[in-house]
Amino acid sequence: MKNKLSYRNYYNKVLGGWIGKCAGGILGAPIEGFKRFNDIPYSDALFATNFANDDLDLQVLWLDMLLKKGKTVRESDFKQHWLKHVEFPWCEYGIATKNMRLGLDNPDTGRHNNGYWNTGMGSPIRSEIWGMVNPGLPEKAAFYAGMDSQLDHDGFSVTAEQYLAACEAIAFLENDVKKVLKKGLDHIPSDSDCAKMVEQIFEWDDKYDFDIVAGKIKSRYGDADFTAAPMNVAFIIVSLLHANNSFDFMMDALHLGHDSDCVVATAGALLGIVLGYDAIPEVWKQRVGNELLVSPEISGIHCPKTITELSELTCKAGIHFTESEQAIEIGNYPSELRFSSPEKRYELYTEVTDFPNPVSKKDGKLKLNYENLSSEPQNIRLEVSSPYFKNVKVEDMVSAPSRYKRGISLELTNVPFPKNHTKIPYSIKVSINGDLSDTLEKGIPYYGNWLLLGPFIEDDYSLVPLNKKYPDHGLSSLPSIQYMNHDKARSNTQFLDTDNIERWLADKSIFDQAFQATIIHPLSMKMELGQHFLGLGERSLYLYSEIEATESTKKWLCLGSTAFLKIWFNDIKVYSNHELIRAWPMAHAVELELKKGTNKIMIRMDVTLDDFGIEIGLKEHGEKHYHQSRWETDLQFTMMDRL
Repeated sequence: MKNKLSYRNYYNKVLGGWIGKCAGGILGAPIEGFKRFNDIPYSDALFATNFANDDLDLQVLWLDMLLKKGKTVRESDFKQHWLKHVEFPWCEYGIATKNMRLGLDNPDTGRHNNGYWNTGMGSPIRSEIWGMVNPGLPEKAAFYAGMDSQLDHDGFSVTAEQYLAACEAIAFLENDVKKVLKKGLDHIPSDSDCAKMVEQIFEWDDKYDFDIVAGKIKSRYGDADFTAAPMNVAFIIVSLLHANNSFDFMMDALHLGHDSDCVVATAGALLGIVLGYDAIPEVWKQRVGNELLVSPEISGIHCPKTITELSELTCKAGIHFTESEQAIEIGNYPSELRFSSPEKRYELYTEVTDFPNPVSKKDGKLKLNYENLSSEPQNIRLEVSSPYFKNVKVEDMVSAPSRYKRGISLELTNVPFPKNHTKIPYSIKVSINGDLSDTLEKGIPYYGNWLLLGPFIEDDYSLVPLNKKYPDHGLSSLPSIQYMNHDKARSNTQFLDTDNIERWLADKSIFDQAFQATIIHPLSMKMELGQHFLGLGERSLYLYSEIEATESTKKWLCLGSTAFLKIWFNDIKVYSNHELIRAWPMAHAVELELKKGTNKIMIRMDVTLDDFGIEIGLKEHGEKHYHQSRWETDLQFTMMDRL
């Protein structure tokens, strides 16, 4: 049975959702990032300043894409629109942009190099557009939301965006927010972390008051990263469960803090759809106003100037999306909102299932995903070519029925070392029914190479004495049990310096010294150095590489490591830390003044906690803080020509 939704009701709910989104953004932005519960006095002054917000910016971006490309948007459309129009350098956005610039496709763009931010709030906050253009179609809303989220996320955040988008689609036909939240669970895997978390919040909400549930969320799902999605999505759910269909609940949501603009805006948007614009109290409409601001980092697209224009364009896209749907019909819409989009013939995106290693001669594997989006069967021919690939097979004339999707696996063999390049480029020629359709340029990131020198292990003789009160052993001649299980932590010995390394490189004796010397060829920004030796304990490791610069320039060096670090750049010590901190991609940041030509970098890691991982990347500088700078994709750490 087809559900019917009048255009007036459709527009009313879309406008209500966007008003709720903007209200939450205005309220939450000034305290975003403070990881504590708040008690902020209510006043109209809280609405005195409007803010551009990425929560809404990226949905304006996707709306522009939908109005230009129609309902057959796929992975490549998201990637192309992002690369053309988004300059956000932060967190998962910045990592995804780096991955795209290096040639990867969605979903690799969201999971590669993204072990820290892949479950951030950057995608759950942009779920509304998919529910709004798919009113009453939660499965379809979840489908597009998943594709969107995988561009820069993985795991929990993907499922969370799908869940919220499904809820927002359901809200066009259901006016009880608790029922909406329950029904949304039908559209994500029941064994997913997101589904389990939502069920847990419902269970706690049945037993405890709001403040108790908030405390339990902080305890169970709390994260040092204020943008972590599990914690903040849980705050959204508990806020909505206590909303009682009143917009005044937004102050309770605001008091939860953390990623406050995301929490309040996402909760406000869903309740706004449930209630519809007409049911929102006039005072809230006046507080929000009608102005729509978009961040300057979003450029080259049509940006609505008002919330009402945004709502009209959203409805236009939704009418296009639901035109031929059997489950929903939008009636009595203005004829000028109807539009047609060019028919997309196919979608092709790649997934790197196994990264090749040019140094160890390890083969790689690549999966080509092809979808026939036309109404007619296709015979397709996919030809992969690259100056760096050998023995890559051509996939001959694969039959692809209409609306059919197929994954094709290719092995990448004998991929040689690409010198100073940051990616291994390749192209895919797509021929349909014998005619060349497109040549697509792709790439696999290449992370250069480092010399791992060591480990260096030093005896800690200060630990030899036995426990005087309770002797460790039956024989007093033996050292203590502490000595037997620990080595010297943070040794003062300077085991190596750059002069040593230069001399050994010059006479080719680097591998002949009385310590291990290994070429490390990382497959991402993160290196697990413990893979290259056996044994645990306190020890010192050295990493050495070089950067070849075509001009003098300034860059940020960003690192994540739980070790004590010392860094020398062009023979000058430029960094050391004196306290252990948790590892994340920008836990340590150092300004580097690169000279034209060869620049030497040596990193010493004094490991005390059996964690031998380190993440290393360069960021652009431009006289901006490293958080405001994009990841570098041109310069490389490499020295293979010298080995």
